[in-house]
Amino acid sequence: MTLKKMKTNNVVEQINQTIEDIWIILEKMERNYTNFSLNNQQYVLLTFVIRHPSSSPSELAEKMAITKSAVSQQIAKLEKDGYIIKRQHVEDKRGFSIELGEKGWLYKQEVEAFNQQISEKYQANLTPEELANMLGTLQKLKKIIF
Repeated sequence: MTLKKMKTNNVVEQINQTIEDIWIILEKMERNYTNFSLNNQQYVLLTFVIRHPSSSPSELAEKMAITKSAVSQQIAKLEKDGYIIKRQHVEDKRGFSIELGEKGWLYKQEVEAFNQQISEKYQANLTPEELANMLGTLQKLKKIIF
């Protein structure tokens, strides 16, 4: 392996580690800020419901890359706890979509407040050009990975 390739591999490993570190830090900060007791799958499921309202359980399972059965279990728990509501489709009585329940709306508001705080930190410490460059680079990475 050439020295250049070894250096590139090291930089790539550092990028991956940094992304993972940032995710872990943000996850912990958000969970402390919101103070809701959700497991990882519930957290991800609720995030998808917030980002993609009226999704079906099948769509959520696909987005989360887990089985429909696993999604159904988490939906049942989140529904019981008041985070989500299942709404029957008007045209197809067998199907239903997932909407935010009362507790889900509270969770969404707290997540938005947390995200606003983080955004303010970004803007206070990075120039608009740095933010734009970072966004562009992260979007490229996302395309490469997916």
